[in-house]
Amino acid sequence: MVKGNPKSSATSGTRKKHLKKHAPADEPPPKEKRSKKGERGQKKNAPRVKIYIPPVKPAPVQPDPLETTGLAHSLPADLLVILRNISKKAQVTKARALEELQGAWVNQCLKEGRESLLVYTLVEMLPVWLHHLSALLVNSSRRVRLLAASLHSSLLVIPPVREQFIFFLRDAASASQVENILGTWCLATHDVDRLVSSAASKSWNEVILTKEPGSTSHLFLTQDLFSSLDAFIQRTALDPSGVFVSLNPLPPPVPPPIATSSKKGGGKVSTPRKDDGDQTPRSKADEQEESDQDRNARLRIAALGAARWVLGSISSLSEGLQLFYANPVLWSILQPAEACPWLDVESCGFAQPNVRKAGWNLLQSLMTSHKAQLEPLVSNIGTAVLRSAWVEMDTMVQSTMWQPLLIFLKQFPQSWTLDESRRDPEEDNESGSDTESDVERNPKEPVASSSAKQPSQAYQEFLQFLQLGCAGSPMQGYPIIVIVISTIPPSILMSSPSDSSHPLSQFFASFWDAIDARALTSLHRVAASSAFLSSLLECIVFLIKRLRNSSAGASDVSSSAGDVVETIIREQFTLIWEQVSSKKLKVEERAAARLLAQTLESLFATDPVLYEVSWDTLVVSIKSSTMKEDDAHLVSAALKILYDRFKEGTLLKGRAEALLKEVLVAALGRCEQVLATPQEGEMASFALLLGLLDQFREGLFDDDAISAKLDSLLSQNAFRLLQLSPPLLLSYLLHRKNETSCLAVWHSLLSSIAARADSDSLPDQRSITSLLDAAQKGHLPKYLRPQAGELDSLIGGILEKALAGPTGSEEALLVRQILVASDYFLSRSAFNTFIQVIIATFTSNVNYVIDGQDVHPSIFDVSIDILKAVFADLLGETALLRSLLPDLFNYSYLLPNIGTEEAEIETTPSQVIAKGLWQEWLDRGSDEDKAEFAGLVKGKLSGMIGDTTVRPIPEDILQMLDQNPPGLNVDLLQDIFPSAEQLDATLDTLSPEVIDPSIEIFDPLIPPTPSPKSNGTLTTPSSTDRRGFSTYARTVDALLHALREDRHLARRNLWALRHFFALSIYAQDLLRVPSASSRSPVFDNKVTPAVLEDIVLKTKQLSVYLLGSARTDDDSWRRGVVDRLLNEQDAKGLGELQTYLFDTIDFARKDDSTRDTRILKMVLEPLVTTAFDVAEADLWVQLARKLEKFAPQTSMTIMSVISATGAEPPKLDRYRNELAAGLLGVKPHKANTDGLLTLRKLAACAPDPKGTVEFLPTPRAVNVIKACQSWVLADDDEDEELDEEVESAMLPIFTHLAPILQTVHGSHWAFIFDVLEAVLERASPEDEEGLVALTRALKLVAVLEDLAKTNKGLMAEWQERRMGILTTIRDLNVLGNLSGELSSAPRSACRELVLEIVQHLPPSLIDQDTLPKMSHLIEDPSTTVQKMAYQLLKAAAQKRTEYFVIEAGVDTEAVVHATLPPELLEIIQRDLNFNYGQDGEDEGGEQAQNLFGYLLGWMVVFDLFQDASFKVKSSYIEQLRNMNIVVDHFIPCLLGILRLDQGGLLKAFKLNIWAVDRFFVDLYEPGNAHTIPVLAAHVYYRALLTIPSLIHTWVLDCKDRQLTNTVTNYTSTYFSPVLIRAELEHVRAHAISDGLADDNMTVKVAGAVNEVAAAYSVDEHQLEIKLRIPNDWPLHKIEVRDVKRIGVDENRWRAWVLGVQQTIWAHNGRIVDGLGLFKKTVTLHFEGQVECAICYSIISVMDGSLPKKPCKTCKNRFHAGCLYKWFNSSHSSSCPLCRSDII
Repeated sequence: MVKGNPKSSATSGTRKKHLKKHAPADEPPPKEKRSKKGERGQKKNAPRVKIYIPPVKPAPVQPDPLETTGLAHSLPADLLVILRNISKKAQVTKARALEELQGAWVNQCLKEGRESLLVYTLVEMLPVWLHHLSALLVNSSRRVRLLAASLHSSLLVIPPVREQFIFFLRDAASASQVENILGTWCLATHDVDRLVSSAASKSWNEVILTKEPGSTSHLFLTQDLFSSLDAFIQRTALDPSGVFVSLNPLPPPVPPPIATSSKKGGGKVSTPRKDDGDQTPRSKADEQEESDQDRNARLRIAALGAARWVLGSISSLSEGLQLFYANPVLWSILQPAEACPWLDVESCGFAQPNVRKAGWNLLQSLMTSHKAQLEPLVSNIGTAVLRSAWVEMDTMVQSTMWQPLLIFLKQFPQSWTLDESRRDPEEDNESGSDTESDVERNPKEPVASSSAKQPSQAYQEFLQFLQLGCAGSPMQGYPIIVIVISTIPPSILMSSPSDSSHPLSQFFASFWDAIDARALTSLHRVAASSAFLSSLLECIVFLIKRLRNSSAGASDVSSSAGDVVETIIREQFTLIWEQVSSKKLKVEERAAARLLAQTLESLFATDPVLYEVSWDTLVVSIKSSTMKEDDAHLVSAALKILYDRFKEGTLLKGRAEALLKEVLVAALGRCEQVLATPQEGEMASFALLLGLLDQFREGLFDDDAISAKLDSLLSQNAFRLLQLSPPLLLSYLLHRKNETSCLAVWHSLLSSIAARADSDSLPDQRSITSLLDAAQKGHLPKYLRPQAGELDSLIGGILEKALAGPTGSEEALLVRQILVASDYFLSRSAFNTFIQVIIATFTSNVNYVIDGQDVHPSIFDVSIDILKAVFADLLGETALLRSLLPDLFNYSYLLPNIGTEEAEIETTPSQVIAKGLWQEWLDRGSDEDKAEFAGLVKGKLSGMIGDTTVRPIPEDILQMLDQNPPGLNVDLLQDIFPSAEQLDATLDTLSPEVIDPSIEIFDPLIPPTPSPKSNGTLTTPSSTDRRGFSTYARTVDALLHALREDRHLARRNLWALRHFFALSIYAQDLLRVPSASSRSPVFDNKVTPAVLEDIVLKTKQLSVYLLGSARTDDDSWRRGVVDRLLNEQDAKGLGELQTYLFDTIDFARKDDSTRDTRILKMVLEPLVTTAFDVAEADLWVQLARKLEKFAPQTSMTIMSVISATGAEPPKLDRYRNELAAGLLGVKPHKANTDGLLTLRKLAACAPDPKGTVEFLPTPRAVNVIKACQSWVLADDDEDEELDEEVESAMLPIFTHLAPILQTVHGSHWAFIFDVLEAVLERASPEDEEGLVALTRALKLVAVLEDLAKTNKGLMAEWQERRMGILTTIRDLNVLGNLSGELSSAPRSACRELVLEIVQHLPPSLIDQDTLPKMSHLIEDPSTTVQKMAYQLLKAAAQKRTEYFVIEAGVDTEAVVHATLPPELLEIIQRDLNFNYGQDGEDEGGEQAQNLFGYLLGWMVVFDLFQDASFKVKSSYIEQLRNMNIVVDHFIPCLLGILRLDQGGLLKAFKLNIWAVDRFFVDLYEPGNAHTIPVLAAHVYYRALLTIPSLIHTWVLDCKDRQLTNTVTNYTSTYFSPVLIRAELEHVRAHAISDGLADDNMTVKVAGAVNEVAAAYSVDEHQLEIKLRIPNDWPLHKIEVRDVKRIGVDENRWRAWVLGVQQTIWAHNGRIVDGLGLFKKTVTLHFEGQVECAICYSIISVMDGSLPKKPCKTCKNRFHAGCLYKWFNSSHSSSCPLCRSDII
């Protein structure tokens, strides 16, 4: 403190702090002063000083009645536990106790009724319940409150409990208890949770009454009770936290334990504390569901609701209530800010919108029920209302706020004045000590007057409310603005700054600030802007009226007020127009104009002078906007509204008409100036004229002068206007209701377009498009027509370019639009010509596609698009439709079904449009037209069935017809397919003979030479389709497809079976001999085997169904057919199946052709196999004998079928004997003719060899052999040389006679063997005819082999010739590797027979060269040949390996090299498609067969490793490694077949159910999806077992990590366990057999850990190694570990271990090979070692070394350790044996 200064140097804040600190306890602290407004602005960042609020004294803990009244000893134990749990702190425990009390006690009591004993218990328990009730009803947990309210309501339903409850409140309870119970109960009825409030309200309304009750079951609220309730409500509203604490008092704090110190140690001694057990700490969320702030808000909302109930229950406000509602702290509930601006407290409504909402509802209740008593309270309530309403931003609160706010302001407008005069507590003390001290320190500074008027804070907040666009609620806020300002006193409203233009400038500036700040930019911007403008104009009118009324007294004031009013009008009207025209104020133009017109009317009604000012201002703005193109629509809309709104005859109407005419004339003048210049000028005038036309329409032409001027302007400048402003021209044509004027303009326009457009270019696209769009939308008058075809030639050229151009071109779009609106632009003749050109283009393109030409699908888009546009006009043109509709149907429905080999054509959008056009014609066409056009379509489809030049195949047509296209009802056989007669005639033109003689192998009845009656001449088709089908094949295949789908139709047309069988025969023959495709009469080389197989399969399926379903139980139907044929009768009167059988036999006997007889056999076999008695068989034999002379082929066919049935009629046996006897009568010179035919007949009637029927008697059989022998032994000079075919025909007879003659000895066997050898020697693989003879010979050999096994006599005859014949068969060229062109089914059949014989060859006939010669057999097309060939090659591989093992063993000069056969290597290097089963491929087709042969090749390779020596194996592996075959061919094969390269194990082939270590090739069946993958897995298993190092090398070198992981996981899952088990079993089996385990060496196998231990014993010591197999072996190496090393130095031992590793891995050896190397190495190492003469052991006991220290004299060796010990013990360095000096 400075000396001499009476004042303290401390600041005012410091002095206040000290004053507050030393104030008396019972004296309230002094209020702090607030700084002035200006100073507050400077100290905005300074912390606000809060007033002191003394803490609430904690309420004493109320004693529990359980303890004080002794109820704990009288209540049941279960209930006692529940009541004690209610007082627990944990909410879960509390809620569970309430539930148990409700369910187990109260509900049970209610269920038992009034006589229940539980009633007395509940009555006795009531004091305890009421003790906890208050705390439960205000609990923080919603669940607890709900349970408590429900339980309390249930208790009060029990009459004794209710009576006791009312008695307790009325007579027994203390004042605090009554207040708490009633207060919390009333709060619960207004709880924020609806369920809680509903439960509490139910009991409250049933018990509480405000009037005197008529019984004791209700509680009447007396004055005292009501006062207590009101006091509790007021206390809760003002201090909810204190009320909550008083209802939930905290227990008294436990005094801290006193720590005592030890006298000696001086250390602290811990005080024992109670062990509470295992108490898990609870989180705050468990204990309390809400924060303190939320809890206070909840209680305050309930209190405010209760206060509203109190207001509704009383007629007037008591003094206490007036004091309550006069409390400014209460009304802080309306304030959303944290700091209350009119009171130095924290706002009760801060961050609690529901509290503020409840506050506004309370205000509304006050205004509704006690408005008259609020006058004294306005000063406090008004300030709170005004200071809270304008800063409220919550929309939910705002929706509640508007009504009480407006009611209050209308009732108490003085609130504005009271709030303005109100001074804050800090402002009242502004002149305090701080000011005085400042004056004393600065005496020269002037002091501001404390009486200076400050602006109203409420009004400033109201202006800010306007600046924010009504605080975010413009649509609700702006309509009330005019009401609000009506309550504001002029002194406040017009308190603008001194530098403003008028007193209301601040108000209007705040209004417009919302636009500048973009406060109205929201989803509802237009509606908000409209509300803004409406409110603004209402405020303008209202404020003008107020200004005029306030200045009406004085003339000078009135004059200045008038100036202000005019200024306001000019400013605001100008600003409004600017904001609307600039789009800142987003209001719809007509709405804005309507509001302006309404304001003009209001101003005119107020004062015409004001109207003049506003009108002049508006006219200036409108005229300025006419020069702006963007404002044209606004100007026209404003003129229209002004013109229509004002009444006729008024000044306003006249002004509007004059303005309209002035604006229109000026616009026309400017348009003429622009059109007069060639350059493009300003477009505002055109836009204005367009806007006026759109607004006024035909009304704009009411003035004749203006109409004439407009007509002249448009007719003279039509094309120019079309370029500059097309909408203006269109608007004129639409709204000018004068046909003459419009036609003049239109003709001028079309002529100008045609004249201006060049012949090679389009007209102006923008201008012509606008005309076309208007025409399509109907915006042009109907009477507009071209005068003389002005545009015909121009559009014709454009159409030509459009049809040749791409889709979407400008020409196409233009032509389409013009044709749609052709009446406006084209003459009728030109239109028809153009349509014909479009149809011709479309149909030609469709025919191009059908003919197979490459046409892009988009070529149809232009024509289809145009046809769609004009199709409605074509429906009446029958000639045009006749040329269009058939091709339109084909394009719509047929073309999408046409597929190619790669993919199918997808339905294009144009085809979808075409279908719609076809359907549209069906909907509108007549029945006659539909029938006519359907016939045209059917005719085209029928022609395409047999047409080989078209692209659609018949299946495409049938597929389309199956889809039932609309408008086409088709009878397939009548409308689409040719008739039976036509098909029969076509079939007769085809060659009936087989395409290759070798097919006789499968059908022995086929004659060696063509039939002389055959009339078919066509041997090759003249033309075929893209599949290789001829016309006949296409037709029959389509018919097969159709009848297969419709079985009922097939049963009614059995005649088609003949053609199905014929097509099947042609297909089957070509399948058997693919190289003979050039000789097929119905197919060519483009046909695929899959298609042929499909034909054969479908024919078989359909024939089985038809022939099986047509038969009856009575088999006598066949006799009727035979009888008619025997009697030469026709088929009239027979059934369908009888007729078909009759016709089949008739066709066969007429031509006796090979084809018809084969068809006959295919028909007879399923019809006579069952229930065929002997009598009927005799009839058939009789028929065959009748046909024998003129139709021998047919006769043999019938005989063959009858013989196969086993019926054996007598006539058949007699016929065989006759034939056999007739052979003796055939002279040698007729052997080639009659003899051959007789042999064929005899073979045809031969019975089944496996049956019981005897072919011929033994003497007859001998005579047959003699007859044949006589032909062969005849003199060549006299007789004709015997044909080879005759010898070949003898062999089937010998095959049937061999079982009969096996016991008959004689020269006939030698003759049979001679014929057999002759046929075999003549066999040639190139000669297909020789295959038939070879097949017959092989069958005879097979029969002889079987018979010789059981007949010693025959064996003796056969043994002499057997080896020679078998050698001949082995060396047959048919087993050679011929070219693929010679591959055929007959050749495969021969190979099967050869392999069947060769498999049982003596071992001497198989050598090391057999494998190379026959490796190609595993690639044979026949699966049977492949399986048999593998068995042969497996044996040959064993022979070859045996040869190389022997040669390598005796080879000392390394001359012999064991190699894999080149022929086999060529097979395993084939490039095949290894993606098996993908892309829809047939698992049993050609791909599967190729893969089967390829995998068999690898199995043969691995068979070569079996029993091979280590040297031979190494040679094989080195060859595979050098050629890189495993990496390039084997691995890709496995990856593709097992699907390991398709993205992980999920897609790989699963081997869970398969054993990969076994595969039986003999049981392989093609056609199963799993066979090839399982075989591939087995091959992979053998590869891992045989060549693991090569597989391991590929895994290491693979760069694809995902593929590597997949292969590794796949191998370790499915292969490694099997390989490990097999390897361990191999070690167990060969350890003893290979000589590994003996006296010196032991081998142990530990299968549990996959280890093999080998121990070699030397002189009671062991050298031991262990080999551990990893779990993913062989992809990871076997680990070789040294366990015990004795007698071997470390380097040598390491070399031994490395040698074992190299043997197993580098050379793909087995574990046995590595152990063998180890044993051999150890044995050689210790071989020749002598014992140490000192210890008599080879290995030293001390250090495990060998005896290496020699004696130079006796040459004995000693251990170094033994010598050292000997020297020490003997004290000499002499030899223990010879005593010579060693050192």
